[in-house]
Amino acid sequence: MNVLEYSDDSIWNTEGGGDDDVNNDDDDGGGGDDVGDDDDEEEQHRIWSANVNDAIKILEKKKYSLEAERRKIDGAELIGARAQLLVSNLYLFKDGTQSATIVDWENDGKEVELKLDSNKYKSASAEADALFSTVRKLKRGSKRVDNLLEETLQAWEILNEAKSDLESIVYEQRSDTNRMNIIKKRLIRTSKSTKFQIPAVDDVGDSSNLTKKKREGKHNNKNRREKKPNLGTPASNVRKLLSPGGCTVLVGRNRRGNEYLSLSVARGNDVWMHSRGCPGAHVIIQNRRGSKAVVTDDCLQFCADLAIFYSDMRNEQKAEVTAAEPKHIQKPRGAPLGAVKVRQEWKTFVGRPWAVPEKLKEAREESGQSEDYHMFDKAKHRRKTKQVAEEHRAKRKQQQKDQKSRN
Repeated sequence: MNVLEYSDDSIWNTEGGGDDDVNNDDDDGGGGDDVGDDDDEEEQHRIWSANVNDAIKILEKKKYSLEAERRKIDGAELIGARAQLLVSNLYLFKDGTQSATIVDWENDGKEVELKLDSNKYKSASAEADALFSTVRKLKRGSKRVDNLLEETLQAWEILNEAKSDLESIVYEQRSDTNRMNIIKKRLIRTSKSTKFQIPAVDDVGDSSNLTKKKREGKHNNKNRREKKPNLGTPASNVRKLLSPGGCTVLVGRNRRGNEYLSLSVARGNDVWMHSRGCPGAHVIIQNRRGSKAVVTDDCLQFCADLAIFYSDMRNEQKAEVTAAEPKHIQKPRGAPLGAVKVRQEWKTFVGRPWAVPEKLKEAREESGQSEDYHMFDKAKHRRKTKQVAEEHRAKRKQQQKDQKSRN
């Protein structure tokens, strides 16, 4: 029986060259698997290295832009000094005068020749206003730029360290494979701060499944997260908050956002609020049919506090807030952007800017806003609003005349 079994095996393995050949084939097959593993590891090494290099290039561009912005901020003091000189010597720039020799008392009383930038501005006061506005913007973004630059430099160092570690891997020893796994974990752990794109293909043999899972994960994330409005749209000019009772509260960031809220978003049983007697944000608390959240007294007080916090009265301990129904909010003919009229007031609240959540106060401090650069000249605001309205009316009259002449 043993002979027969041996004979069968011999016949079965005739093409392989006997038992020795079979063993040799097995050895060769094992060697082939090792070569395949090495190829897979090298392919992973190439993909991860390429993604690291791409991330470093993106961070270098970002670092260059932030450093350029930082240099602009450093020059804000010079811009402010020029604006102050113009304001102090406006009487010298009358009757079309373009330059004047003045005494700079902030610079040891030296005489300085001050020339107007007539290509951009019509008068010295217009140039001074524009320069003060530039200084305010630079000061507001100062702290933010510093934080972003620090984060970018830290991420840049992390990626460069990972790049050096990847370049030192040769895969001649088992320890190199372990080092590769450690580098991968480090890159994945820091990907949120470095913006490193984790490769979709981790194991070469299972690329289709990984890519499919990644796509499914992205789809699920989109369903879970609320889509942010695109920049430049009216909705992007609106802050969205939650009241103590869980109601949605919308706050205009600027004139465009205010007009969008008051005339397009607010409706039905919503409550509209605005600081009384001074410029400020329009605040809407939504009270929609079918919503589980109920507008409470705490919700209304929360909105009143926001209306004063985002107004020119934010430095006061308390101030009055006008509340109305959306149907009583109208835009007068010829009124500038963001200006509305309240036909009928619903109720008056007292807003307390100091009572808003701490995160809103911290966000304002991080933005670098300084009261030194704010102008609370109500007469100037009234003059500017009146001037814009008159220009708008004149433009409409001219259009009507042109249309009649064509007819």
